[in-house]
Amino acid sequence: MYGSSPPPSPATLSSIPPAPAVGGNASAFLLTPSRDDTSVFNDGRIGFSHLVPGRPTLGAPRPDDPPADAVMHLQDAPITIRYRLEAPAFAAPSAAELAKGMAERYAAWRSQGPVPASAPNDSWLGAWAVEAAAVAAYEVPAGQMREDLFVLVKQGMVLAVSWTYPRGFIDDPAYATFASVAEATMIWDASRENRGRVWPESPFMGPGLFGAPKPQLNETAKQLGASIPPGERAQILAILSGVVSGAGAPWVPLAPAIVEGNKRAILGAVRNATLRGFVEAIFPEIRTAHDLRGIAIVLGRALTASVDERSAPRSLPASPMI
Repeated sequence: MYGSSPPPSPATLSSIPPAPAVGGNASAFLLTPSRDDTSVFNDGRIGFSHLVPGRPTLGAPRPDDPPADAVMHLQDAPITIRYRLEAPAFAAPSAAELAKGMAERYAAWRSQGPVPASAPNDSWLGAWAVEAAAVAAYEVPAGQMREDLFVLVKQGMVLAVSWTYPRGFIDDPAYATFASVAEATMIWDASRENRGRVWPESPFMGPGLFGAPKPQLNETAKQLGASIPPGERAQILAILSGVVSGAGAPWVPLAPAIVEGNKRAILGAVRNATLRGFVEAIFPEIRTAHDLRGIAIVLGRALTASVDERSAPRSLPASPMI
């Protein structure tokens, strides 16, 4: 029975230092700037680390925030991240059941209604160095917010990691970029260093959640975008939205088959011969997920910018590329 033995009791867990005042030298929590816009958060109580993009800062909880041991606010995006270490709230037959039950209880409390939690595959458990985990996403009624929750279980301890953001922000490419990093860089293992180049050099996009497109590429894309009719534009934007959200962690090298599949998906919506030639010409340069997401964002911004510049009176479907 998981949650009875060997997992520690609440009394045992109480010996773990609680959240001290943020900022003092005695704090169990450290935030160390890394490369570009990233910093590494460390919880010295349990050997947990998290590489976070968006220039995070340690801060205090806001009014009506849920309990948390540590809180971070991103300077580059409207996202707040919370960490909370707890004892098991109930006995469970396995670590997986404990993670799922704890996630669903927390999510139901935050959303004021039932929320299903799912278990990630074993590759994620290895990446996070945990015995079990559960994930959930839900809307928080107060403040029109949305929240992603990760409940990690290791050696009888339960760590909840959540990030909260405005509901509409989920449609922004910057959210997909943030999530692809933050989901992949949690490590509950003091022996593993959490470091690396999140944003690899790209011919299309600079580093950061709102990476600046390379000027020459951006200008060419904008010129091409101006000639795309509204119906074709909407179809292309829908495909590009899927590319942005599904590209993966920026540093991940992409197999040629994945690159080719994304190219076919985009070309399937493009009828303009000049734009087709542009897509065909740039795709051989794609090496990483950062490259793939970058070209999707450049094209998406170009398509929406060309509409804005012409002040077209015809309304277009809402696009996550705006």
